[in-house]
Amino acid sequence: METNILFTGIKRELEELEAGLKEVLDSREKLVADISSHLLSSAGKRLRPALFFLCAKIKEEEIEGHVPVAVAIELIHSATLVHDDVVDNSDTRRGQPSVNYKWGNQVSVLMGDYLFAKAFAILTSVGNIKTINVMSNVIEKMSEGEIQQLDEIFIPDISEKTYLNRVEKKTALFISGSCQCGGVVAGFREDEIKALKDYGYNLGMAFQITDDLLDYLGEEAKTGKPVGNDLRHGTVTLPFIYMLLSSAKKDYFKERIRNRNIDEDLISEVVKEIVNTGAFEKAYGLAEEYAHAAVRNLQVFTDSPVKSRLESIASFIIKRYY
Repeated sequence: METNILFTGIKRELEELEAGLKEVLDSREKLVADISSHLLSSAGKRLRPALFFLCAKIKEEEIEGHVPVAVAIELIHSATLVHDDVVDNSDTRRGQPSVNYKWGNQVSVLMGDYLFAKAFAILTSVGNIKTINVMSNVIEKMSEGEIQQLDEIFIPDISEKTYLNRVEKKTALFISGSCQCGGVVAGFREDEIKALKDYGYNLGMAFQITDDLLDYLGEEAKTGKPVGNDLRHGTVTLPFIYMLLSSAKKDYFKERIRNRNIDEDLISEVVKEIVNTGAFEKAYGLAEEYAHAAVRNLQVFTDSPVKSRLESIASFIIKRYY
């Protein structure tokens, strides 16, 4: 199932989101305008603002003035990606040249800062202090997660607990915050807002575990990045962690990672061993657990078409191929 089917109920909102992004990124500074155009032309799935819209509409009630918050959420997401590509020295993003590849690291860092500033200027103008607090916490934890990941590169002995803590900070809390903000702007009860927050958290955990599986077993033409891209940069993820638990070649793999001796042959060996040891099924099983937990989080709400879409998204997240 494609995201455009899942997001049919918020087509108008997503169109307003695109218009809002185009408007807020319009700049008389040519370089800023050029980079903004590049970012808009290589847009992703808009998952976070879409979840924000759906969570805000889960009671099937119309709300006003919520599009700017969605614009801010997407700007924050774009800012983190621009900064991530600098940190990871990535040449591509979503199959297109990254900002740092085209314009260099200095411009990229400043552009990320620019996007953050734009996002919080919007949230401030909206005037809902809760959304500002939520997104501030998201950025704080994401930064911690990035620093943690840098501290752990080329260290093969990462535990499952350490990995999940990193995923929580880098991915789950942002998706959780996006869903939480939907409930906040819609004026829901505290227990309902918490349910949406928990839904987003579990969805985010499932999303990242699936993403890490696709890094090893996905198709480059669909994922937009080469197989084993994380390991090439020294980042150990759940499939590799589970593989080491039962692989007879674990000491060999650990030594290669510690020595930063990673080539195409090693990636192929690792992929094969992930499949042979059952690490893929084990990691996928954990992603399923998180996805099922996300669906349970929505039980506080009465059945509705929007609720069904949110439940379907949890299923889509772990069955996607990109």
